[in-house]
Amino acid sequence: MKTFLLIISALALILASCEKINSDNYSDPMLKIGDNLEYSYNDFELYDSSTHILYFKFNHSEFDDYKQSSFAFYADTFKIYQGSFWPGFLSSFPADPYISSFPFFYQNYALRFEYLDQGKVDPRNDDRLISAFKNRDLLHSGLSAEIKSIVINGSRLTFSFVVTNRDQSDLLILDPDKMGPNLFHYFTNEPIFFNIAQNKVYYCSIEHQTPSPWNSWKIDWLSQLKYGDSRQFTLNYTIVSPLNPGVYKVSFEFPGLSCQVTKDQLFQDDKRIWLGDIQVTKKITIQ
Repeated sequence: MKTFLLIISALALILASCEKINSDNYSDPMLKIGDNLEYSYNDFELYDSSTHILYFKFNHSEFDDYKQSSFAFYADTFKIYQGSFWPGFLSSFPADPYISSFPFFYQNYALRFEYLDQGKVDPRNDDRLISAFKNRDLLHSGLSAEIKSIVINGSRLTFSFVVTNRDQSDLLILDPDKMGPNLFHYFTNEPIFFNIAQNKVYYCSIEHQTPSPWNSWKIDWLSQLKYGDSRQFTLNYTIVSPLNPGVYKVSFEFPGLSCQVTKDQLFQDDKRIWLGDIQVTKKITIQ
């Protein structure tokens, strides 16, 4: 009888423990906004660490007219970092992480958490928060990009870069070969050359083409990139002014779609449309 009671007690403890873990994992607030908005892990579909975009399972109309407030991220009840909604019309930027608002650059099922590089540890990459997402099967790695080659011939620039799918699923990405370089550059800028010693910026030029209407998109612009696969693209530009000899930091932003994509369009069969953008840099020396 004593043994039976011990077994029952042990089972009760295990069940209670599982219940607590389940509660901690999914029901505790993970994101708090302002004074009265709280969201748990159950509210989210995924977190893309390449763009720091958090995707909700459903649309949230409370963000349609959201202008300015604070937010805080939690992992297992511990506050990891906090920040603010920051209206896009302001010329300044906060030192803490922020969400660009008024207007939002994404529809109301997605929030992007931005942070200006200040030579400090990026709080968005806190191991506790990343582990919390991973343990709940919410962590997705999105895309990575790398500049492969920069060839300068007078005022002509031939620029090649590679995009790799680091995600757990297949992604649909903007394809400059399908779109054409002019339409592709509606969504991004040309490579920028920063002369480190002279503290001077040099630009390239290419004609931009605006979609019609401006906030539209077509599935024909996208290409599938399977998990683990890479794709190289090569683009040609005109350098606006001659580059002096020296060491340069070259930066380029690979773009995705943003506000154009609705919640019911985000997944095309088993493929996710990659939203956001990632910046890549490379140092080069010009003799």
